[in-house]
Amino acid sequence: MAQSTVHRLRAANQNRSLASCLAGSFVLRCAAAAMGVMIQFYFEYIDRNIYPISNTEGGLIIATFFAAELLGAPVFGAWSDRYGRKLFIILGPLFGVVAVQMTAMTTVVWILILTRLLEGLSTASNAPATLGYISEATSGSPSLRGRVVGFFEIATVGGMATGLWLGGRLWDAWGRPATLAFLHVTSPACALDGLVYLISVVIFAWGLAETRMTVHAPSSSVSGAAAVRVTWQRYWKLITSGRVWRFVPAWLAINAVLGVWLNHVARQLTRAPIFPNQLLTGGLTPGSAGTLFAVFAILFAVGILCWGLVLGRMQKTLVMLIGTGGLLAACAALVAINHAGSLSSPVVLPLGLLFAAALLVMSGFTPAALAYLADITEDYATDRGAIMGLYSVFLAIGQFLGSSLGGPFADWQGIDGIAVLSVLLGLFAACTVLLLRRNEAHTIH
Repeated sequence: MAQSTVHRLRAANQNRSLASCLAGSFVLRCAAAAMGVMIQFYFEYIDRNIYPISNTEGGLIIATFFAAELLGAPVFGAWSDRYGRKLFIILGPLFGVVAVQMTAMTTVVWILILTRLLEGLSTASNAPATLGYISEATSGSPSLRGRVVGFFEIATVGGMATGLWLGGRLWDAWGRPATLAFLHVTSPACALDGLVYLISVVIFAWGLAETRMTVHAPSSSVSGAAAVRVTWQRYWKLITSGRVWRFVPAWLAINAVLGVWLNHVARQLTRAPIFPNQLLTGGLTPGSAGTLFAVFAILFAVGILCWGLVLGRMQKTLVMLIGTGGLLAACAALVAINHAGSLSSPVVLPLGLLFAAALLVMSGFTPAALAYLADITEDYATDRGAIMGLYSVFLAIGQFLGSSLGGPFADWQGIDGIAVLSVLLGLFAACTVLLLRRNEAHTIH
């Protein structure tokens, strides 16, 4: 009876911690997405009123976010193995609070770059620690892991959808300079986003219970530069191992597509129309663009939920391949809508439905890739945080590439240019997933 009571208490504590982890992640992604879309509106405001910023220049500034995430995630992930997950889960949104307050007070390029670096460190600290926490809490229960991973993706995409909507609304209401309490703020909308970051801090601090009971890292006696060196050596060994190495190209390509869409499309929708033959380039308010993004993100989240119900019964590489097919279909529908001539055209509705269906199909790639990576951690149980940090590493590299490459394509042909780049990346991803499936088939036989 006593053992049964203890078991129920532990289960309740675990459930509360996992629920808080998911809720805090939702709010944190909301804050980050709001800032991600507002920085595009901010660049457009600066371009029109202060000094010119092209899509290429804006993309490179945004790309510094992902550079910081790339460099920081492995180190923070390894530190979470040594010192516990909760500290680094909470540290993430604290970085975000500082970054958005700085952004709100300046239009100076080098300071804006610094704020992107701080936002990158926010994700670098939080993401691997959160994923390591989930991986450890669900160890030994594939069904629970599948559900929690699915809910994590829903929290991520749902938070992103809410943040995209919130960012547009905040910018419409508070996107112009104002004086608040005798303090001149260039963008009050960015400052208000700091409150959302603080809510996530409260959720994490109150709801999470540390799962790590002992220090796992074999190099726990090593500190400072030596620990960082050991971490990078471990990462290099993991990345160059056969199973991970074959997985990397497709994951990078899909993340690059996300980088293109998330970091360039909002500005294209709201900029002054410079491509008169493109229906979707220019003309929307920030609020309308944010709402449109939110609807698409909700569709993506619904797709993830549906895929989560069948993911455990399908090959993960097959789901990834189907997802790339959805991407190509979405790009075709997007280009067709962009050249429909008018939103009242009879072809717009069926093309919009095709785009929505393609998003639902495309959404399967991310939970399949995350579950694939979680499976790999079973071979490295003492380094779950470090290995799950690969999620942020691949996400950062892919989005760095997408943000950097998307600018020239957007300057070249607006929405059409973004679609062309997305198709190229999607074809590359499909080819690499096919190679991954063939290698797995050879391994089985």
